Amino acid sequence: MATIRRKKPESFAILSSPGPWPQVLINWLATLAVIIVFGLIMLFSASYTTGYLRMGDSFYYIKSQMLCLGLGLAVMLLFSRIDHRFLRRMVWPGYVVCIVMLIAVLFSAPLNGCRRWLRIGFTIQVSEIAKFEMILLTAHLAAKAPHLEKLDPASGRRVPAGQWLYQRIVRELIVPLLPLIPVVILLMLEPHMSGIVLTTAICGTILLLGGSGGIITWAGGASAVLLLRTVLEHIDSIPYLQSRLDGWTHDLSKMTDQTLQSLYAIGSGGVTGLGLGNSIEKQLWLPESTNDFIFSVVCEELGFVGAVIVILLFVLFLVQGLWLAFRAENRYCTLVGIGIMAQIAWQVFCNIAVVTNTLPNTGISLPFFSSGGTSLILLLAEMGVMINIGRGGERARLERENLRAQREQREKEKSDNTIRLDPNMGY
Repeated sequence: MATIRRKKPESFAILSSPGPWPQVLINWLATLAVIIVFGLIMLFSASYTTGYLRMGDSFYYIKSQMLCLGLGLAVMLLFSRIDHRFLRRMVWPGYVVCIVMLIAVLFSAPLNGCRRWLRIGFTIQVSEIAKFEMILLTAHLAAKAPHLEKLDPASGRRVPAGQWLYQRIVRELIVPLLPLIPVVILLMLEPHMSGIVLTTAICGTILLLGGSGGIITWAGGASAVLLLRTVLEHIDSIPYLQSRLDGWTHDLSKMTDQTLQSLYAIGSGGVTGLGLGNSIEKQLWLPESTNDFIFSVVCEELGFVGAVIVILLFVLFLVQGLWLAFRAENRYCTLVGIGIMAQIAWQVFCNIAVVTNTLPNTGISLPFFSSGGTSLILLLAEMGVMINIGRGGERARLERENLRAQREQREKEKSDNTIRLDPNMGY
């Protein structure tokens, strides 16, 4: 009777040096540093009036952000040295902890009608942890699914359609998305619709850019976009969402005050802005000027030029990050990198779309600009994972080049040791 031998799990150290620093990773970190510094300057400019009038301290928001930045940098350094295999091994325990926290937050005291913050000596927005966890778990399940082509490489015959569809739909799409369902349900109970949109978009992007499901995923994504209008037209059964949609209009008399003040700020900035620190809307006219609507202050003080610079910085950051992700040492690291960059991309897009009234008010912060300790610390933790992915990919590349050089050297030595007969010699 045949014995099935299971492959022993590869041993690894939890903390280790992932590898050398590629130039693209250094450039990516430089872009990140510029974005962080730019964000701190704009946060202080947008918050000192609010801090003084509401908290009695002009430096209230910037001091809190600097403290969280220090903690976040320490966490980033830690995550940059954690082996990705350990993160992958911990995805299911982390998922259980995440679900427990999402349930616990439902019993917390509501704030503005929503239960999103867990208070345990300090305040945690659990949805931020859920986004990070779903990136790791979705990447793990998508990377674990075996790849199946239409043609069997061994026999050259076409794989049965039922088997191919089962692989593409069930193994590559349904299985990776199943853990998302409890998260979405719990976020809906808070309610936290922007968290649902972001988390779903991130997981979808991982599957889409990772090639899971093939053409079926692209068709599903296109169908979801086409059905979005129909869904919005029948959302009146949820008052929380309907109130947001009622204010999403071009009629100034019906527009929400938050969006109206945001457009006033953007229009007042013109091409070059009113100058750093000279915003009028931040003088308690614009709600959430330190958080969701900080980009409006950027536009008012720095104008169209400043807004374009911010957007270009994020575009450069995303391109460099995706370059690192697609050159990672394995598929899991690639999918994690895609997920992290997708989170940044979707948050930037949705935030700018909201402040310009392109999308209804969803309450999505601008990464590294908006105030918020949990968000900043977790974003920097994800940046640490990206550093690990970049250095690990460079190490794997050098190892491949070394093996190729050794193989070529052996072939050359074998060729040199071959005895060649002179055709002119007579026997």
